[in-house]
Amino acid sequence: MQPSSDHSPWPKRIMITGIVLGFIGVVGFSFIFESFTDYYDPREVAEHTAEYDSGTNTVLDLSAGCWVVNVEGSDDDYDVSFKYLEDGAATETVSDDCRSDFQASGTDVDFSEITTLDVDKDSEVLVIIECDDDDECENPLYFTNSGDVLVQMASDVGLWVVFASCCTGAILLPLGWLLVSINQGKDTKVQLTQQHMVEALDPYDVDKGFDSNQEILTTDQLYKIVRGELPDSEQQTNVPSPFSDVDTRVRATPKTKTGGSINKASSYTHENPPTDESWKNWDEA
Repeated sequence: MQPSSDHSPWPKRIMITGIVLGFIGVVGFSFIFESFTDYYDPREVAEHTAEYDSGTNTVLDLSAGCWVVNVEGSDDDYDVSFKYLEDGAATETVSDDCRSDFQASGTDVDFSEITTLDVDKDSEVLVIIECDDDDECENPLYFTNSGDVLVQMASDVGLWVVFASCCTGAILLPLGWLLVSINQGKDTKVQLTQQHMVEALDPYDVDKGFDSNQEILTTDQLYKIVRGELPDSEQQTNVPSPFSDVDTRVRATPKTKTGGSINKASSYTHENPPTDESWKNWDEA
């Protein structure tokens, strides 16, 4: 029986689809990598900035959320305070009790995090910047609402397409490979040719005619073939004939002895004569 060729084509299709989707995801990510890193660059996503100016403070309108304040390079020379502004007068200090997953990074510069601002409602915030060395405070402060950045990332269709392609390809590729391996294992279980199977089931050959000595497989042998087990090659010579008046069993030809005399010494003696009169025929002859 030759390996079956009518297996479902879906295992190979699944594996090929996984390869294609994985390739698309990798290529797509290489194109959007720059825009992806921009989501973590305060210079690109910051909504407000404040610069140091001796004797001048900055007022910002901040919406509710957790704000992250960053500056390029080191923040050792910066001493910054934040206060709510109500009716033109500074009141309480803005709380820094909030946690954010936003981590500022850039491809060409490092950022330092000064603080976080927990703004519970839309408010005016007074930013007071003091600097130990005026020459070391030239870089502006960047104010980034971490919640807004996450919303922008979630609404980026291209990013979702690339992410979905990579994840789907990573799932379909091993799944398709596993299914293909299972099908190949079934094909190699039995290695019998189709001609052998035909001859076993039908002893009549159109070219050679009917061969009465050819063995016909029994039910047990056919069952073994279906299960992938090779039947015994020895002929069953002791199987009784299906007909009561004909013996169709194959019998071995008896071996004949060669050499020596064809005459056999008589075992009769004077005390042990033969019981019949066959000796008279020999004597008369």
